[in-house]
Amino acid sequence: MMQRIKWIDMRLQAWAQWRAGSCGYRSPNYEYDGDAPKAGSVVEFNAEQEADAMEIDAAVAQLPEDLRKTVVAHYTWEGGMDQVAEKLRVTRATIHRRLCHADIRISDWLDWKRQHEQKKSRVA
Repeated sequence: MMQRIKWIDMRLQAWAQWRAGSCGYRSPNYEYDGDAPKAGSVVEFNAEQEADAMEIDAAVAQLPEDLRKTVVAHYTWEGGMDQVAEKLRVTRATIHRRLCHADIRISDWLDWKRQHEQKKSRVA
């Protein structure tokens, strides 16, 4: 069985808190089927945390639809893995596999973004 990337999971958890409405910037609404996002407590974010959340938001937005829906469902819906699997009409194993694939794609996207920014700064 594949393993989740822990640092990506931690960033996605912070992103979910940020996305729950405790930020000035509002993420695009990736929800579907009328499901409400998880209720979150109001958390203050500093500029660095907000920038990190916005970066993860952009990374999630670039995921293929099945991975994006799974990430949004897992991190923002109430109920845990069983309810997410039921609502998405897939197995728990599929949820786990999709989250692992999303972790890899997000990590790769973040690496690409950093390399792109480094190239731009060398040119300037």
